[in-house]
Amino acid sequence: MILKTFDNNHWYSMEVEKCLWNNSEKNNEPAISFELNNVNNYDIPKHAKIPNETGFIMSIEDAKYLKAFLEVALNGL
Repeated sequence: MILKTFDNNHWYSMEVEKCLWNNSEKNNEPAISFELNNVNNYDIPKHAKIPNETGFIMSIEDAKYLKAFLEVALNGL
């Protein structure tokens, strides 16, 4: 399943997907992949464009730590 969301200006989209990551320590570790894209190249200011298919992969365990950190940081505001 892919979760896709857009920013308020509809300049960017982000796709989040659960996947498997084959790292050097463990084979096929559960992970989450994030891919950022421009919605289109015409309406976005030149300084705000991101490279095509900018993405990264994070292990599920690391994602849990990030979620906990963000909950604490955002609840403190």
